[in-house]
Amino acid sequence: MRKLLLIGLVIIVAVLLYPSFQATAQHQSSSSSSVTSYVSMARQAATDAGIPPDLFERQIQQESKFDPRALSKAGAQGIAQFMPATAHSLGIDPWNPEQALKGAARLMASYNQMYHGNYAAALAAYNAGPGNVATAVDQCGSQWQRCLPAETQNYITVILSGQQH
Repeated sequence: MRKLLLIGLVIIVAVLLYPSFQATAQHQSSSSSSVTSYVSMARQAATDAGIPPDLFERQIQQESKFDPRALSKAGAQGIAQFMPATAHSLGIDPWNPEQALKGAARLMASYNQMYHGNYAAALAAYNAGPGNVATAVDQCGSQWQRCLPAETQNYITVILSGQQH
């Protein structure tokens, strides 16, 4: 009798859990196709903004791993990890991947122009803010990258070298 009860219980648990296993498998499959879609969207936004698609793709990979629901400890939101005030100033919804990617690409193009094609400086401005880049230049001159926070130094290195961390 106990064996029958145990078998019955196992069957009930299996039946109850099966839909959640299916949902997880479907979510993983749709997640993978979503990332591919976001990569494509990022590359197009970069091309439209006139910045290198490969670098922009690596930047978004570094920012959020292409997760449109990413939220950092500092409060940066969405796939492009905008702080709320920055997103507001750009007139975009940071949780909307298309708006965020287009806004991030335009912002990077603007920073790249501001820093006369110095993509490392543009990346530093995106990550730490233009004010911190200006302070680093004032403090360290041509060795300005040494005066950036370690996180920003790593950010620049990873994106420009093509390594993913």
